[in-house]
Amino acid sequence: MHKASYLRMNYLVDYYKSYFTGEKGIIKILDVGSFDVNGSYKSIFAQPKYVYTGLDMCAGPNVDIVPEDIYHWKEIEDDQFDLVISGQAFEHIEYPWLTIREIARVMKPSGLCIITAPNGAPEHRYPTDCYRYFSDGLAALAKWADLKPLHVSVAGVPQIQGTDDWISEDNDAYLVAQKKPYSDREMEEPFKYERRITLRHGQEDTYKTLEQAVGEACRQFKEDKPIILFGAAEMGEYVIDILGEDRVFCFADNSKEKIGKEYKGKRVISLDELIQISDNYNCLITAYYKVSMEIREILNKHNITNYVLYPLA
Repeated sequence: MHKASYLRMNYLVDYYKSYFTGEKGIIKILDVGSFDVNGSYKSIFAQPKYVYTGLDMCAGPNVDIVPEDIYHWKEIEDDQFDLVISGQAFEHIEYPWLTIREIARVMKPSGLCIITAPNGAPEHRYPTDCYRYFSDGLAALAKWADLKPLHVSVAGVPQIQGTDDWISEDNDAYLVAQKKPYSDREMEEPFKYERRITLRHGQEDTYKTLEQAVGEACRQFKEDKPIILFGAAEMGEYVIDILGEDRVFCFADNSKEKIGKEYKGKRVISLDELIQISDNYNCLITAYYKVSMEIREILNKHNITNYVLYPLA
């Protein structure tokens, strides 16, 4: 499990907690695919009101139930759990429509499920690797099992400070769905933006999504200052188009071949020069993901206001 997956699951559990009615104050949780390979969601449910049960296809750490038939859990009666979660499992399940049918069966009436699976992760068999998901795909699975989708997203982030750790090349897709009888309450969408990483040799993301990321970034800055874009590359051309040339002062870059020259009509300065003039500017980092994290760390050490706009893998 990566950190971004945990953060989203934790956020959604808290966001939809008013749906968890429980009996005598006890909320029963089932985690489908709970085997602890490199972390689990169990710590989200540390409060005494939660009773957590882990289910997986094989015995191991954090597994309480190993069903004899992975597509028919006769070990669990109908209508047992207030919330069923599943993370980083549905891409490995050969027949996920059968799994979500079982999830719906063991959910209590009006109960919820929260399911996440990658949209863009590299192949990783465990023991198989079958699918990548978009919002429509997860919603279709829910509707097939007679569940009502309350929320679907890919790489969604809420309108809160500090969402850089929510970013992962997996671009996790998320589903929140409810079993009948459905609630008639209306809630705002928990995630306001989608911050997808565009893989270097993968599908180009949409201009609209980039516009959202730029808008979110500008709202994070406390002062309205001219902007320096760190990363004199193709993404900078799109960002200038979105922001307008008047708002972008210049580019910064680590490449000796670019420093001192112009890119898209803007001068390219070095990191050292950026540090010297940083009090007068906001900085958007638009480099590849690994480089973005390294640059952010350096800028933070110098207390330079910055935002990782749209990191690329």
